[in-house]
Amino acid sequence: MGNSAVYRIHTSDDREAAYAMAQRLVALRSIDCRCPQDVSARVETDSHDLDRYLGVGPAFLALSIPARSLGPVTGALLPHLPAGDRPSRDGDGNGYLVTDMTPHIVAVLRRLPRIDAEVSTPEHPLPNTVARTVLAATNTDPASISWHTCWPGQHNRCGFELAVNGAELWHAPAPAGHSVYVHVHPARPELAYDLAAAVGGEVMGEPALGW
Repeated sequence: MGNSAVYRIHTSDDREAAYAMAQRLVALRSIDCRCPQDVSARVETDSHDLDRYLGVGPAFLALSIPARSLGPVTGALLPHLPAGDRPSRDGDGNGYLVTDMTPHIVAVLRRLPRIDAEVSTPEHPLPNTVARTVLAATNTDPASISWHTCWPGQHNRCGFELAVNGAELWHAPAPAGHSVYVHVHPARPELAYDLAAAVGGEVMGEPALGW
């Protein structure tokens, strides 16, 4: 099907204003079709700050483990990991592990040296409150919320996203602050301008290749 065209329509230092704009976009989505529409979240954090994300519900945890820490981290986590979850290694000996986030794993990681971690939620059918729950936990962590929706008359390659605390999505380098992006079919760039105007934003710069 190809990719969407993604346009940035808002950036500010006001997280609540950015979230409010995202909620206005939620209200504009098509609700007359049977297409699946969902929301998911992703947060960049570290292994000592995971406690506050336990309240978001089921989530996946991705750990980037330096080579010097791979042995101790793997040994400590092994008793708490499902049989199929083991770190992979790159050419430099660094490890990468994806597993379900559980209170036991979070507690073990808190006793080990800090490492980079990413928390991501599954896709939740709309309507859903996971966006607000995740944002309430982020503090200064970069995070993104992705809504896969339909726009009236458009049912693929569309939706919108909220990036907080300078999270990088489609435009590099990422702008500081909190940004809202809309995805539209590449053949309908005018829809991005219409959506931006409808929610109090404006198209900022050129589109990027989206999802």
